[in-house]
Amino acid sequence: MQNINSNKSRMTVSQQVSVLSLGVVVILYLAHALPLYFYNVALPAILRHQGVDLRWIGMLSLLYIPWAFKFFWAPYIDQIYIKKLGKRKTWLLFTQIALVLGVIALALTEFTYGLTVFVIVGLWISTFAATQDIAIDGYTVEAFSEENYRFGSMAQSMGVALGSMIGGAATLWLYQYYGWRTALICLAIMTAMTMIAIFQIKELTAQQIAKKPPSLSRAFKRPEILWALLLIVCYRVVEAPAMAMLNPMLIDQKWSLSQIGILMSVVGAGVGLLAAISAAFLLKKIQATQLLIWAGWCRTALYGLLGVAIVLGWLNQWHLLLGIFVVAFLAIRYVAMTSLYAYFMQKSSKEQAGTDFTILVCFELLVYFIGGASSGFLAKSLGYGNFYLVLAVASIVSVLLSQLIIFKSKKYNSSILLSGENS
Repeated sequence: MQNINSNKSRMTVSQQVSVLSLGVVVILYLAHALPLYFYNVALPAILRHQGVDLRWIGMLSLLYIPWAFKFFWAPYIDQIYIKKLGKRKTWLLFTQIALVLGVIALALTEFTYGLTVFVIVGLWISTFAATQDIAIDGYTVEAFSEENYRFGSMAQSMGVALGSMIGGAATLWLYQYYGWRTALICLAIMTAMTMIAIFQIKELTAQQIAKKPPSLSRAFKRPEILWALLLIVCYRVVEAPAMAMLNPMLIDQKWSLSQIGILMSVVGAGVGLLAAISAAFLLKKIQATQLLIWAGWCRTALYGLLGVAIVLGWLNQWHLLLGIFVVAFLAIRYVAMTSLYAYFMQKSSKEQAGTDFTILVCFELLVYFIGGASSGFLAKSLGYGNFYLVLAVASIVSVLLSQLIIFKSKKYNSSILLSGENS
């Protein structure tokens, strides 16, 4: 009886540690998602409300440039740190302080200063958020065992969804009722509060840290990384333009800022949370690549339906129909994101987790921001309806090519395993 009780006690402690680890990762991803999703969700709606041209709003995607090129300094984040603080805590604390200062600087700006100020402060926030993300990704790959990567990916998606909910919806609501400065000061306070999670992480011991210094060349020599990069290009290039034009289209359909905030960052993020959790449990039964392809076909169907709805004028007759489309878009996006990041974790080496994962995420974001930057020009020239119909056709090609890449990579891996066994 005593042994049974002690076993139960050990199980309870283990479960608590597991829940704590999951919660810490969620808050870490929330930390940099708060200011980032202000730029991604709230600011485009605010600028469109101020009458800024669609082309300029689309160009805000260029603020993600540091995210696309952060792999250049990822090896240094993996190997340079203050030993007393720890490998991950060093960079997490430094970048979090910089993010808080960036949001405070943004709070002190005004619209009369022009877009240049928003771009400069945005680049500051984006650069430090990108650097912080290297440390968070590395910690996540190190903290979870391979069979539990789906939970690490789920935690990442949950942190992003909560960041969208708070950094997007809450900030939009505060802006509409209390003004710019109050909204941004509140965002800075919330960003600072997430630093509590940094002190809860469990660092690797000196024996567990890789002896070989991380390097980009070692990552690019691995075939699995190269296959993953090819998959990213084919799969993600279509998604960015579609997502970038949702907020401007809502404004043009006469949705208020508070309505957009509730839709995108409360209802949408809530559905995203459920989608991420559902994806994590589905990944226990099917492969990440299979779930990614399923999400791709759903994405294709939605683009086509939205394009038809706009061309036929259905959105003018049923005001809420666009909101239903947006929520469906976000649900599919979170399923795809959870699947894709679980796949990234599988392909990352534990010896240089931050570097490998960062290379994949950087390439994904590079593809994403190029697509987003072109979205305003395409939507303006084609019109929203034709824009989404063109994307639907492009998405069919994207998914078919992605399936081919996944098949070829599996075939290559199988041949390598067979040759290894024969030798």
